[in-house]
Formats: sequence, structure tokens, C-alpha cells
Amino acid sequence: MLSQLGHSLVNYAFKSKNQKFTKDNVDVIITKKGSYTRNYLNIYKLIKKVRPDVVISNFSYANPALLFGKLLGVDQNIVWFHSLDKQMESTKLNIIIKKKFLKLADQLIANSYLTKQELNDIYAVSEHKIKTLPFWSNIADTESSTNALNINKDSQTINIGCPGRMAKHKNQRIVIEALQMLKLNKRTNFHMYFAGVGEEFDNLNRMTEEAQLQDHITFNGHVSASNMIEYYKSMDVIILPSLHEAFGLVFIEAISLGVPVIVSSMFGALSFIDSNTEDLDQIIFDPKSSVDLKNKLELYLDHNGIPSDFFKTLYQENFNKTLIFEDFLTILEKN
Repeated sequence: MLSQLGHSLVNYAFKSKNQKFTKDNVDVIITKKGSYTRNYLNIYKLIKKVRPDVVISNFSYANPALLFGKLLGVDQNIVWFHSLDKQMESTKLNIIIKKKFLKLADQLIANSYLTKQELNDIYAVSEHKIKTLPFWSNIADTESSTNALNINKDSQTINIGCPGRMAKHKNQRIVIEALQMLKLNKRTNFHMYFAGVGEEFDNLNRMTEEAQLQDHITFNGHVSASNMIEYYKSMDVIILPSLHEAFGLVFIEAISLGVPVIVSSMFGALSFIDSNTEDLDQIIFDPKSSVDLKNKLELYLDHNGIPSDFFKTLYQENFNKTLIFEDFLTILEKN
């Protein structure tokens, strides 16, 4: 979108091999990831060569971009902060170092009000330097594969999805606990599809066997981006149970497609939604309460869940691409 307004853009990343190409008038430069020192040196060389007016960096690119942007006289050095401290598992030393680098930033963009609060509380960033912007999703514009996942769809069985890396903080365990309670209550008109891989897989698989839910749970493993639309649209409801999530892109992907969602109260994306929105409490649950999740799920097993249009409206009113981009332009123009 910036390129359509006449701006010159360079997108830089580290990957497994070197590549250069142009896509949608954006120059993409990919450098093979190397040692800590070499990666810093490559970022220095890029900024020196391109001489950008604005640098926007995130994740591990932020520290070197801030340092060399300052040394090379970049007009505006912006960090887009995406992760909560709990997700990064930062040590005290990590926090001290990050504090020093963040002082070099002209502005910071936080992807939720939770992230903004952490930047202020933990990293001592002044509130006036932090702007808060949500993400939007382009998933509806993505070409979708069909029947690649072999997910059965019938009116008698409620398909439940849970996409995400299998890690402790993603909290998939509570989903299995809730399903076990449903089964004990003779509520078995469901099938659960977990999409993702990770270190918690063995534990989740063992929990499934112990709860005798093998006939009701499928582990789909890694699902490619091109197959995610099929995955979402094959579900009657998506569960997002994370114990903490700075934003939660999967949430807005699902609701942009009108797929019903039951989401943990710890998702940062919720901070952009008016808490007085009618029926909002029906889609949010306490991620430490399997009973709360079970109760929310029963609405869908009774074919009485929140309708698709509610979620589409929620997306359009709170994560509108045009409005978010206009706010982003305002940030860039503040120099």
C-alpha cells in the first residue's frame, strides 16, 4: 500500500539462503542467516547502502537497526513491538539490554494495549513515544487449497479447531480437559482438530489417550498457509486458549472469515474491542477454567452458538484495513 503512494520500499530478512526479488513494487532482500556479529554487520551494510528516511524493525532486527540507524543518521527509527515479555521469556539481562536500545527509537508501535503497558512498565518507554496499532488479515485474499486436509463436515458433528504451536503457554491442555468433561456428560457430537506442531505434542497425545478421546481428536500437524482457509472454514467453532498472547493473529484471521471463535481473555487483540459490545462475553473465556470453556462450547453442541455475521461485523468494526493504514500513515508523518 505504501508503494502505491509513491514510497520506495525495501524489505530485509534473514533466511536459509540469499535471495533478491521485487514483488508489488517492493524490493525484497533476503540474506543467509549467519553469526550474531555477521547479522549485525549485514544490517549495518544495508542501512548504509539504502540510506532510508525511515527504518521500521521488529524482533531480533530491532537492536541493530536502532543502533546503526542512529549512527547513520536515519530520520525516523521505529520499532514495531509484537511480543509480550512472558512470550519472549526475557531474562533480567535481556531487559536491561533492550531498555538501552529502545532509548534510541524515535517511536514504537505496539500491537496491543497489553504490549503498550509492558513497554511502559518493564522497558520504561515513555507513553508519548508509543503508538498502538492492531493488525489486519489478508487471509480472505489468499488462494485456498480444497480437500487437502480431509476434514469431514456433517450436520451431526460439531467440528472444533485449535490452531497454534504446541507449547505450554498456548494452553491446548485445557481444551482436552473441557472435551473430557463433555464426554463424561455424554456430549460426544464433536470432533476436535489440532493444527500445529511443537514440544507439547507428546503430552497432548498422551492426555488424549488417557481421556479415551482418540475417536474425537485429530492432530493435523503443520497446516500450510494455503490450507488454513480450508481449515478455518471446515470448523463450526475455533478455540484459542493461550495463557498470554500479545495480539493473536489467528483470532482476527478466523473472525475475518466469519468463523465463530471462543477466545482466551488474555488475547491482546481483545483490547481493541469495546468491552460493552453485545454478546462479547459469550466468546471470551478464562484460560485457567476448563469449566468456563466447556460451558461456552456446549452452546455450539446445542447448535445455539454465536452466528457467523457477529464475527464478520466484529472484524470490520475493529480491524478495518483502511482505517489502520490511515493511522499508520499518521505515525510515519510525525517526524
